[in-house]
Amino acid sequence: MANNVQNTITIEHDGQEHIKSFIEKIRNIKRNNDSIHLLYENSEETREWWETNIGAKWAYIEDFTYDDTTAEIIIVSAWSAVTPFVEFINEQTNNETTINFTYVDEMPNFLGRITYEKGDIVDEYEEMDMWSLIEEESDLRMKREDKTFSTESDKSDWMWDWMWDFVYETLENGSHV
Repeated sequence: MANNVQNTITIEHDGQEHIKSFIEKIRNIKRNNDSIHLLYENSEETREWWETNIGAKWAYIEDFTYDDTTAEIIIVSAWSAVTPFVEFINEQTNNETTINFTYVDEMPNFLGRITYEKGDIVDEYEEMDMWSLIEEESDLRMKREDKTFSTESDKSDWMWDWMWDFVYETLENGSHV
């Protein structure tokens, strides 16, 4: 079974009609429980096409919210981030938006973020070995808190108490906090 990756895409725009129309297409994909490949002309239902154009062998819209100038799309994908899909959104909106894109693997093996402004990448961070950072943080916290554990299970429970906060702090700040 594939690891799920949570991809969060936030699109901010100035209310241009062509952008609203494209975002409405995405809303309809979610509303109708359709596949995101339907947004593309000449799409294919092959693994190669999906990995090249979407970024993962499968992906679906889990959640979608929209107001007049901001859309947020939550996509769950297999094994990898949907970076090519975000690039497609950038192209379809004529590079006239701000797109904030984050992704986190469920284990968490990796994470990253990319921000586009008017078509250009203005911020980018990727950590492909999140477990190394978590282990380093665990060692630091154990020393700082003078922690010892009688079992690996106890240590694991302790790590799970703080680990996801650490993961999202790393994602937000772009480095080991």
